[in-house]
Amino acid sequence: MDNRRLSTKDFVYYEIKKQVIENVLKPSQSINEIKIASELGISRTPIREAMQRLEIEELIIRLPNGRLKVAPISIQEAKEIYEVRGLLEGLVAREAAIRATDSDLQKLQMFTNLIVEAAENDWRDDVVNYGGEIHSFLYQLSGNYTAVKILKNMNDKISRYRRLGPKDSTTRSKEAAHEHKQLTEAIVERNSGKAEELMKLHVKNSLGAALDSIPNYISEYGE
Repeated sequence: MDNRRLSTKDFVYYEIKKQVIENVLKPSQSINEIKIASELGISRTPIREAMQRLEIEELIIRLPNGRLKVAPISIQEAKEIYEVRGLLEGLVAREAAIRATDSDLQKLQMFTNLIVEAAENDWRDDVVNYGGEIHSFLYQLSGNYTAVKILKNMNDKISRYRRLGPKDSTTRSKEAAHEHKQLTEAIVERNSGKAEELMKLHVKNSLGAALDSIPNYISEYGE
């Protein structure tokens, strides 16, 4: 097997996926393989292979005429994803509050301080990134393999929607940081029930912010 070619395929796959998740490539936006190949300075072969992988993951869709576009976002999909996410992440937060060591709690507080600082300075990308770090760390602390496996399988789609609210709204960015701070305090207090409810509320509020942003993307690029 040509390792150099495999490396190129992986690079293209992760780069395009990143652009979809971060909304650089907008929902329902047409994809021009020739343009992408030119921008990345590579042939179209690894582009096509990357697109096939992203089609399977439902981040890219192929139209009847063979053209490609970024998968659309929708209110219905957001509601379904966040309903499942809220239940599972609530469970994860509950179990993290029970299992976390003192050292774990110090690290969690460090992440929380970073997200609060980012929100205060209106560093919206950092708020999203630190929020992701906190959630990933709680996955690890929970020790719930099944819940985490399901969440990770959903993670790419979750990430697309998570980025809509905080990046479009300073207010939501600050609210999200405050919610993470409250959640961390509950976990530090070992209040597992409160941690679960705060996580569910945080996910519900994140859904609300995403729903507020979805119409802007749909009106620009269509469904």
